[in-house]
Amino acid sequence: MRRTMIGTMMAALGVTLPAMAQEVALKVGVFDSSVVFDRSKHGQDLKAEIERLRDLRLKEIGDRQQELNLLQQEMRTKELTFNDEKRGEMLQRINQKQIELQRMNDDASRELQAEFNKAQGKLQKELLKVVEAVGLQGGYTLILEKGLTLFSGPEIDVTAPVLQKFDELFPAGAGGAGGGSPAGP
Repeated sequence: MRRTMIGTMMAALGVTLPAMAQEVALKVGVFDSSVVFDRSKHGQDLKAEIERLRDLRLKEIGDRQQELNLLQQEMRTKELTFNDEKRGEMLQRINQKQIELQRMNDDASRELQAEFNKAQGKLQKELLKVVEAVGLQGGYTLILEKGLTLFSGPEIDVTAPVLQKFDELFPAGAGGAGGGSPAGP
């Protein structure tokens, strides 16, 4: 629906832009948000924080997996010496460890996805401020995200100035994934 609405707006602009161009000089820019997110210092900080959290969760999961493996190994090597009660207890412990490991894995996946979504939302809000600042400073009539355009020539690409302004307004270490405030325009 968003693309349909944007397409309708673009069609309307296509009809009105030639008439407006005679009255006002239009300046259009296009930027690639993924480049800004990937290359900005702030974006890299947020990505590093998520990777740190992922590595921590993977270590915890690895430790639990090792505990499970040790129990399973003990069961295999000593199974013949266990009576029915001891065998049942071991199988129950193994089953409980498997359930804990699965829950831990599911929880870690949800937590990482939530952190990623939070960081991405934060970056998008910040990017809107940056694009507006670049637009006002550069005298742009319209700036579009590259993913929403079918074609744009390199002469209207404003990704580099948007990235530079993003790094100015949101420097590295200014809040991390939990929040922070911009340095100010």
